[in-house]
Amino acid sequence: MGAIGRWRAAAAITALSAVAHLWRLGQRPLAHDEAIDAFFSWQARSGGIMRYDPVYHGPLRFYLEGAVLGNLGTSAFHARLVAALAGIAATALLAGSTRTLGRVGAPVAALLFTVSPTVLTVTRTGREDSLVALVSIGLLLVVARALTEPRPWHLVAGGALLAASFGLKETTFLFGLNALVFFLLGGAAALRRPGAARDAARRVGALGTQPWVWTLCAFAVTFMVIFTSGFRYAEGLESGLLDGVRYWWSQHDVGRGGQPWFFYLAVYAGYEWLIGGVAAIGVVVVVARRRSLVGAWFVAMAVGQAALYSWAGEKFAWLALHPLLPTVLLAGLGAQAVADRVRAPAARRALATVAAVGVAITAVVAVRPAITDGADPRELLVTVQTSVDVPPIVDRLAAGQRDGTIDSIIVDQSGGGSWPWAWYLHDLENVSYGTLDPEVLPTDFDAMILLALELPPEAPAGYRVERFRLREWWVPDYANAGAGDLLRWFATREVWSPTASADQYLVIREADR
Repeated sequence: MGAIGRWRAAAAITALSAVAHLWRLGQRPLAHDEAIDAFFSWQARSGGIMRYDPVYHGPLRFYLEGAVLGNLGTSAFHARLVAALAGIAATALLAGSTRTLGRVGAPVAALLFTVSPTVLTVTRTGREDSLVALVSIGLLLVVARALTEPRPWHLVAGGALLAASFGLKETTFLFGLNALVFFLLGGAAALRRPGAARDAARRVGALGTQPWVWTLCAFAVTFMVIFTSGFRYAEGLESGLLDGVRYWWSQHDVGRGGQPWFFYLAVYAGYEWLIGGVAAIGVVVVVARRRSLVGAWFVAMAVGQAALYSWAGEKFAWLALHPLLPTVLLAGLGAQAVADRVRAPAARRALATVAAVGVAITAVVAVRPAITDGADPRELLVTVQTSVDVPPIVDRLAAGQRDGTIDSIIVDQSGGGSWPWAWYLHDLENVSYGTLDPEVLPTDFDAMILLALELPPEAPAGYRVERFRLREWWVPDYANAGAGDLLRWFATREVWSPTASADQYLVIREADR
């Protein structure tokens, strides 16, 4: 494949990624966390100080998303646009990484990244994980280049990217721990005997100390700009350094998500068999045959992060993205190794046919959780999702305010019921939040949204009551799942344990008041 062919392939895959990421991006209702992200991003739209809170991550992406919401619009499409653009940019980055992954491996990795159900679902979600994925891929590739052909800019770029990653999400601690272990083991190997590790250490050492000084400067400046909101909030520096690791370590034993240790393995078995199969070839090549230091770096980060995320107390579907990133790079190496070995035209055509079928099947599987049915809790990649019942109610309330039939609205905060309403209703007038007693409902509001108990509240005269699902979820009961249950879910998405929902009531004044 010549240079023009490589650029055409990269452009075609990036265009496919753009379609996959932007098509019907606003169809799925904003989930609880997406609504919170959009709300804080809206506050940051004018560049105000955003204080770091590890509960909500950030603060870098609030400024990025705030610029979109403040200038382009506030729909679900716009709330997810930064995440989708990050996914497209990551595709382009992979497609262009031919010096690391090879002329065939780079476009294959980009294509696998694009059609991956996990990747596509998460990078179409208005959270910080898509931006973290883009930065993480950049870090993985920069380190790979530094191991083989180090340049001063590799080190400096790595420092800036690492700081940006900290400014996005605390998963950087796991990434950094995994990388630190790799470098310590590599350093020990370099000291013990000649080999690839010692050669890499010599090449990096030949750069001298100045690039490392600039690397520290790049990290420090980027870190401070993010966490101090452009040097306007000095306390943010200490908060960024300490609060994240303190908070998330305290949450380890909480076990948020309620999933077993093998949850991510279940996700990969259900969705990522194509990436897993091609990456397995990459592992065999780099470990058993070529003993590539770059391959060892990718293997260490893939296996290490899978182990760390399985150990960590918090387990949610969107976190399955992060161990998958180095696995995609391994798949690129595996594809390149196959292309190098298979030379006969007939064999290549047969192999291309098999690969095309695998990509097509994976793409079909990805469309459902990522695009068309992203609110269906029966998908393992859908965690706790706002119900499709919510957007029509938002439209009714907005229409009521426009035609004058609805003036004031109150939302009951009980049971976390204010989200996603705080975002969905942010541009309506006379919206308040409080705690409502279902036995004594006020009559000075035109619409009330309150927690659904076993029995519906008695509507005041002139009001009607409607029950709806606020959010839905499924926590699979793996202990009681047989092989038939698993196969049935795989083929039909029929669940073997029940889904659940948190419901609310809409109490609304009759239109003919």
